[in-house]
Amino acid sequence: MKDRKREYNYKSVNGLMASNIIEYIYQGGREPETIRALIENLLNYVRARKDCADFRAAYLVRSLCEYEKELGPELYNEILTELLTFPYDDCGGHSMCTWTENHRLYTAGNELLISEKHPDAVFADGKDGRYHCAHAVENLERGFAHMLKYGFCEWGSNNYYAETMAGLANIVQFAKNESVRKSAKTALYMLVYDILSQTVYNNGYMYNPCCARAYVDNKTSSTHGNYLEPQIREMLGEKMLLFKDKEGCMIDLLHAKDEQGNPLFEIPESMLRLPSEGAKETLLKEGINIDDYGKEGFAEYSHGNVRYAFMAGAISDHRVIAHNIRYLCETGLIDDGMLKDLKPFGKPFLYKTGILKFIKRFVPIGFDGVSMEEGNIYTYTDRNYSVSAAYDYRVGQVLYQQNPLALNLSHDISLFATLPFHEMGKTGSPGYWIGSAAASRAAAYRNFAACIFDVKHARFGLKKTHLFFPTGLFDETDLSQLSEGILMGTVSGVNVCVRTNPGVHFVPAKESLEKDVALYQDEKIPAGLYNFEYDLINEKKGFHFYVFEVDNTMDFPEFKELMKKRKLIFDEKRGAVDYSFYSACLEYKGGFFIDGMEYKPKFKRLHEIFEEKYPELLR
Repeated sequence: MKDRKREYNYKSVNGLMASNIIEYIYQGGREPETIRALIENLLNYVRARKDCADFRAAYLVRSLCEYEKELGPELYNEILTELLTFPYDDCGGHSMCTWTENHRLYTAGNELLISEKHPDAVFADGKDGRYHCAHAVENLERGFAHMLKYGFCEWGSNNYYAETMAGLANIVQFAKNESVRKSAKTALYMLVYDILSQTVYNNGYMYNPCCARAYVDNKTSSTHGNYLEPQIREMLGEKMLLFKDKEGCMIDLLHAKDEQGNPLFEIPESMLRLPSEGAKETLLKEGINIDDYGKEGFAEYSHGNVRYAFMAGAISDHRVIAHNIRYLCETGLIDDGMLKDLKPFGKPFLYKTGILKFIKRFVPIGFDGVSMEEGNIYTYTDRNYSVSAAYDYRVGQVLYQQNPLALNLSHDISLFATLPFHEMGKTGSPGYWIGSAAASRAAAYRNFAACIFDVKHARFGLKKTHLFFPTGLFDETDLSQLSEGILMGTVSGVNVCVRTNPGVHFVPAKESLEKDVALYQDEKIPAGLYNFEYDLINEKKGFHFYVFEVDNTMDFPEFKELMKKRKLIFDEKRGAVDYSFYSACLEYKGGFFIDGMEYKPKFKRLHEIFEEKYPELLR
């Protein structure tokens, strides 16, 4: 797991280092000065109304609900005063994102717990806790109705699932409203199943399937990007003492008891065995299909209906943008920093006449790919690796933070390919490593995976794709056939062979270290970590393909001999790849075939799986 020593500034009573209030008190720390210093860190961030201030507010809410005695009356009231002034409904004048799934859950959850605890308190809008309790319940019930029906909009995110898990854990542990608490508990069980069913172990726990939201640290390795590992380890019986605030909420819940001394949240043994079950396929359908917006009865304009699309990040999708822009203008959110690019479209004659819906298709401004939408997620897990693909996901369209194909070979190495939205040297998302200027057609079957890009959809003349392949982290690599588009590597007992268009080449390590600011933005990945070639460039005209075969049954020399026998044929006219392993065939605009038969997995919603396997958790 990531070495977080540099993040710890305080020492608890048992000698361990702590960086946050949940971790410090969980370890047994009770020093008032340290508690105040840790709380002040959260308060200052919340007061500034920075992006993700609602996350920090959730940790303050947990402190009020669980650590009242440790805080003391003066600090308790200071926190409460700040939380009563927090904006629990969408409004402008700040830089916070308030719309996506995890933010909705945090904000409404915070409002519920504070108003339940202090029903007579007067909030900044002049309304009391009873009003805000009803307001929070309404928002949560709407959100849970979608979540329990569709699964998670931010499916597969080893980053944002940590926030969703924390928000759910707070409600399960502290909410008094039985209906809301029950829905949150069911949703949390579904999230745990999602995570554990796609988790494997190789020098650390890896949950990194294809996903609707990922940053570069999440995509490159579990070492630096899996923010669920402490929770996974605690769920599976380890005792964690070092963790971040968001990770600590779930860890706290796993040890919480009701008044009779029974666990508040107990994971079934069959679920806990999922990571160690060996070779298996997991087939999930998750997220909201924006095409169903009208079918669900949300086509008419209202603030509540707009939020349905917002949970999937569908801010500027042409199908819903007219209502969305109207909502942003009415709430003032259009003045927020993240949405300022949309302000030129904030004209009533555009969104009331329907013109905006038409012209938005042709006016890309960087938000076109933000809509996460429904994904059909195939994940094959074996004892020490996983292969995951989102079938037919937004093929040819812009991806904002989505990642439709992921291969996890070890705790240190995950592989993925993108069509860059920007050239190396720029940050943001979509960008060089995050998202994609055009999504590939991706598919997987057991230990085989493939994706095909049509680079005619590239932006700004960037007619290239690239693969993340960190040569220096493998135990051994074979790049002798690189000019033919074949490269192989082995790490911690897992072998991989990658086949792509002939003529590919690596960006020199020196150039990557000098120019690749996107990889090192926000310092989530230590500067200079990849002091070797890792960025494989494909600049061929036409279609680009990447074919992967993974193995954990033979040594590397034996694997390389087997790879010599494999045959690959690529049809450039129709953009189709045929590979002798499984007689697999993937067509960019056609089907995916295994042994001559079109392979059509039956993807299921989480509630369907629970109706079959865990009906008792739905009651």
